[in-house]
Amino acid sequence: MTAAEEVIQEVFLRLWHRPEKFDPERGSLRSFLLAQAHGRAVDLLQATAGYDLEHEVWDLTVADHVKEALSDLPDDERRAIELAYFGGRTYREVAALLDQPEGTVKSRIRAGLKRMRPRLADSGVAGS
Repeated sequence: MTAAEEVIQEVFLRLWHRPEKFDPERGSLRSFLLAQAHGRAVDLLQATAGYDLEHEVWDLTVADHVKEALSDLPDDERRAIELAYFGGRTYREVAALLDQPEGTVKSRIRAGLKRMRPRLADSGVAGS
């Protein structure tokens, strides 16, 4: 069995044994399963790659810079990005949650990411 098959099997077994973990109010089943598979795959890669302290420190540093860049955004852009990227939701789901047109949500996310790019580049986190 490949690592990918192992991850998928484990995700579906988890859902089978604990179906209450899925909350349709928080998003679609597809988003839930993708987030679960991503998390399990990252766990598996970290275990096999020997995730070390240096990487952990870097990840924490990046997270701090991203939080700072997000905090500088207008609320509507920040909220849309948080729901899409950190909440694992689609544009359509974000639009429904924010009661905004899908095109507006896409524009806000694009504008927010564009605003964040120079700040992250200045801190050495992202390319320019």
